[in-house]
Amino acid sequence: MTKTSLKSFYDLVHYTDEDGYEYFLPHDYVGEGIKTIDRQEHAIHKGQVFAAWGDKASVAVDGAYDIVIRTPAGSTAYTHILKEHAWANGNQCRLQIFETPTTATSDTSFTPINRNRLSTGVSAVGIETSATVTVGAATEITEHIYAGGTIEDKIVLNTSTVYVFRAINKHTDSATMSMKIEWSEEDRGLET
Repeated sequence: MTKTSLKSFYDLVHYTDEDGYEYFLPHDYVGEGIKTIDRQEHAIHKGQVFAAWGDKASVAVDGAYDIVIRTPAGSTAYTHILKEHAWANGNQCRLQIFETPTTATSDTSFTPINRNRLSTGVSAVGIETSATVTVGAATEITEHIYAGGTIEDKIVLNTSTVYVFRAINKHTDSATMSMKIEWSEEDRGLET
């Protein structure tokens, strides 16, 4: 190993915290690999991951249940959608996400839940779990059709913007629609 490659390895496994203390990254003593956690897990530990959910009873076939997300203006904590969950009595539904609907009338607000229960961090995102929405000429930014369950769908939302998460009942009868959304609020991330 050359001095240059040894220095690069040292820089890779060594860090200095904000107080000037030096550490080596934790590693596995058997395989000598560096122990890491993924970005989403790291965001949960930092208290930056939030969730909101709701349900609506007796949604007719092809009827919709909407959850509105209002992202904050002028924030540097961008809203990163991580997962969406939707069900129609546990059966098939269609999930759409729209940006800037024609109208989104507030109804039932929901205080987002921090996924790190030790954190005092609060979400800057406004959530309405039973809004009345007219999509109109809104831009549809994604769509999924599935038999209930989880979609991992990484999307960074714009600031100061209204989004509608719409679950449509594709079951053969009226159904209770349920939806859950998980997101993180952190910097914008890598840009090109």
